[in-house]
Amino acid sequence: YTAYFQQMEKSRLEVSFELEADRMRNLRLDPAEFAKEVQVVMEERRMRTEDDPQSLTYEQFAATAFLTSPYHHPVIGWMDDLKNMTVSDLARWYQHFYAPNNAVLVVVGDVDPDHVLALARKHFGALKPSPLPVLKPRGEIPQQGERRIIVRAPAELPYLVMGYKVPVLKSAAEDWEPYALEVLAGVLDGGASARFASRLVRGSEVAASVGAGYSMTDRLPGLFLINGTPAREHTIEELRSAIKEQVGLLKSERVSEAELKRVKAQVMASEVYQNDSTFYQAMEIGMLESVGLGWRTGEDYLERVNAVTAEQVRAVARKYLVDDRLTVAILDPLPMDRAAALRRSHGGQHVVR
Repeated sequence: YTAYFQQMEKSRLEVSFELEADRMRNLRLDPAEFAKEVQVVMEERRMRTEDDPQSLTYEQFAATAFLTSPYHHPVIGWMDDLKNMTVSDLARWYQHFYAPNNAVLVVVGDVDPDHVLALARKHFGALKPSPLPVLKPRGEIPQQGERRIIVRAPAELPYLVMGYKVPVLKSAAEDWEPYALEVLAGVLDGGASARFASRLVRGSEVAASVGAGYSMTDRLPGLFLINGTPAREHTIEELRSAIKEQVGLLKSERVSEAELKRVKAQVMASEVYQNDSTFYQAMEIGMLESVGLGWRTGEDYLERVNAVTAEQVRAVARKYLVDDRLTVAILDPLPMDRAAALRRSHGGQHVVR
């Protein structure tokens, strides 16, 4: 989904409605302006991805992990997509998807709901709906063994990305599994006391940095991500081995009650803090509605996290953090003085094994 948002004093709310209604149906696509703007987007891609070795590695990693899922493709598009895009392509996209029957309107703040509804009817009620294209299911084919990719690009340090295929709220066989995966991520990477920081950065000092992450609210099944950089006296393979050891411990041993309590407290504190922001509340509600979960999903998040048991954490580790679901990407640094030459040849090379 694409999100447009504004923050304003409530007396200016109608101005926002006017602007968004105009944006939804009255866009004029000028070919000359398009030609300039697509160059801006291409430069943004160069800066954020092709000239950033870690971002380049992650992009190639995602394309290797996902073969048939839409997640195979970067949101910004491949450079060839941008080079071959036309203003007609943009117009078709706009006409298909920028319609009131394909939008979610969220207002959070000290406002009168009846007034908000009246404004919505006034500014969006007359806009005609569009016939939305029927999208075919675009799932991911089953993975049959670990996948590995090496990306060679100018960089100071090597970099490792590991991702295990996991379900999300919309696809989980058991509705508690995504919450257990959320807690599992906190066990590994939930602050200075978490296992990665205490055992791999400060303990064995095999990692200069290492982290884990999981998003339960994606529209399609995703990845449990682990990424890191080895300390200068250690290798990528040593870091990968140390990470796999920590993953193995999650399968063989239950998380202690003290550790579980700490992680849950951190998750809850973070959620409470974020909900102090009206901006965060609006984005969360809009996201949940847009991906088809419904905004009330967020209401029981803390309760569901708090209900996760140590055995459930071990169960999802055993079920999902397995090699047949794993994709590994390694950034193999090239000398930095080759950067200009490699930028001319599309920003790097990748080798799939």
